[in-house]
Amino acid sequence: MSGLKDNPPDPSAAPEPAPSQALVNQLVDGFRDQLRRALDLELRDEHGTTALAFVDHYLGLLRDEDREPIISLVAAGAGAWFGELVRREIGGTWIGDGSEPRRLRLLLAPQFVHFSPVDVAYEAIFSGSPDPGDPRLPHGAALDAVYHLRKQNEDGDPDGDPPDHEWIAERLAEAAPVPEDQFYSLTGRFETLEQILELLAGRALARGREPTRYHLNDYVAALTK
Repeated sequence: MSGLKDNPPDPSAAPEPAPSQALVNQLVDGFRDQLRRALDLELRDEHGTTALAFVDHYLGLLRDEDREPIISLVAAGAGAWFGELVRREIGGTWIGDGSEPRRLRLLLAPQFVHFSPVDVAYEAIFSGSPDPGDPRLPHGAALDAVYHLRKQNEDGDPDGDPPDHEWIAERLAEAAPVPEDQFYSLTGRFETLEQILELLAGRALARGREPTRYHLNDYVAALTK
């Protein structure tokens, strides 16, 4: 035995991020490097939502890109960056396997809403939902860029009322139409998300529900019901 002791852990050191968050951090760092090289733009957290316009401009430059690996690389980074923006501005938790960007999902805290930020970024690049046979699409499951809400009512909800997912779809269909490129941009998707959250908060208030924060266990319970 050498008699040497391992260094004790530093109690002040930041804990290692979860695998999903570590993957997000890696992708965001890479995306910031891409923007630095392409636009000479330093993308910082403190820019907040004002950075959405710059990112949308960059994604628009890829409209004519036909190489799937390039699109997948940018979509992974832009999606992770967009999800992190939502997490910082609104609140939420990442889940995923820590290796596949498209398996990253963001579970929001203020309302029961979850989505795949990377798939949202794909549609922002394509400025819409591409045909299933488009060769620019990634291999694997079809894109899922929808904001998912509760598809079943909670206990105590009024009889006959549609669940949140259906109710929100009806409310959004009543809104004035916007140009397709604006709707699918990350700016447009963020604005739509804010609108959804406001509508859900108003619905909960009308039902007499107290504001709550949703955690991973709430999502697991609802999605496995």
